[in-house]
Order: sequence, then structure tokens, then C-alpha cells
Amino acid sequence: MAVIEYRPSAPRTTAERPIRIFLNDAPVAVSQGSPYDLAELAVGYLLSEGLIADRERFVEVTADPEAAAVYVASGERAAEGYVPLHRVTSAGCARSALLADGGGVPSPRRLETAARFDADALLAQMDELCERSPRRNTGECVHGCGLGDGRTGGLLLVREDIGRHNAMDKLIGQAWLDRVPLDDKALFITGRISCEMALKAHRAGCPVLVSRKSATDEAARRAEELGVTLVSHCRDGRLRVLSCPDRIAG
Repeated sequence: MAVIEYRPSAPRTTAERPIRIFLNDAPVAVSQGSPYDLAELAVGYLLSEGLIADRERFVEVTADPEAAAVYVASGERAAEGYVPLHRVTSAGCARSALLADGGGVPSPRRLETAARFDADALLAQMDELCERSPRRNTGECVHGCGLGDGRTGGLLLVREDIGRHNAMDKLIGQAWLDRVPLDDKALFITGRISCEMALKAHRAGCPVLVSRKSATDEAARRAEELGVTLVSHCRDGRLRVLSCPDRIAG
């Protein structure tokens, strides 16, 4: 017999807000997402869009949680002809400039790394991500993203958001702010991997992207072109390597 709750007195809900992102006082985007770790979200988003890249020219990031706004200041200037967009991105699937030209990226170089990753370690670190996602474990509808070395030890960073893209942007932004190199690391995500997420991993310089769930065929195709190792269905002692398999050892 089903138990039905009609308007429970204290329902558990997941917070969602329209978060405004500014670069050098120009509005860039409004992202529907979770109202925490806003500085990391903005920095990761701008990195993914290619609007900032040089850590030495970065000035500061200021988050205003009450207004759900983030202000990033950088000495870098947008490319000639760039028009600031007040782009609105949903919590589910963000619309990014990465895909604005049909999936191309400005500099489609392949990622190269001498790092190798252990399949058992990838499985263990994915399990750790699920254990270390506090909001996800208390029933909130959020995705978790983690950063690990895919070899030994635990995860270095964990971030959460109601949107997969936002969770990944938050983690990439935090790593960049903390000057954590990604060229020998693996990104872990609890949700599905789309083409855009593979492109985000490439632009961040991270050679391995691992999902507990599935990946799209376009994500696998672009990952192979760009030198990103894509791993899906990483759970229950099994995983599927969809691109650049030479980096994963059994």
C-alpha cells in the first residue's frame, strides 16, 4: 500500500535560484542552479566559455549570496567582436558557447598525458563521491562532481549542484582558484555525460571524465577526437571505457 503525503508540514525541497554572472561588470549569463559555492560556479563557467584562462591576470571574484549574483574581475579582455550575452542556462542542460558553432572549440588540440589510471581506483573514487555528497545523500535532487587522481588516495575536491553542468563548473572553478593542476587527474560525475561536458573537461585540460551513468554517442565521439578518456557506468565493480582506452589499466 502506497504512503501518500499531501502537503507535508515541513517538506524537504531542493533550493534553486537564477544566479547572475558578471565579468568586469558586464552581464554574461544567468544560470539556474543551487545557491551555494557561487564563486566557484562563476569562475568555472567563464573558464568553460573561454572568457578567462590566465590565472596571473585574474583579479578577484565576489559572490553576493543574498542577490544570487557573482562578480568576476580579470585583466583579460574578451576577443574582438565578442558581445556580452545575458544567456540563460537551465539547471538541466546549459546552452554554451562551446556548442555555438555546431560543437567546435576554438583550439581543438588533443590532450596528451603520461598519467595512467587504475580501474579499481576509479571505481573506489566514484563510490567515495557518492558517499561524500551530503545533499544528495539526504534526499536532495543534486548531482555530485569530484576530482581524484584515479590511482591512490581519496578525492581531492567534491562539489554539488542541481545541474550536472553547474556541479562540473563549480569543481573546475575551485581547482583553478586553488591552482590544482588537472592534467593528471580524473573528473567524476554522478550524472549522464553529454557532449558539452566532454568539451568542458577538454578545455579544463583534464584527460579523464568518469560517469556513474551513461554518456551520449556524440560525447564519446568528441572525446576521442580531443584526447579525453570517457568512462561510463562506473559502478558495481564494472566500467565502460568509450574513448582513449590506453590510459586505463585493469
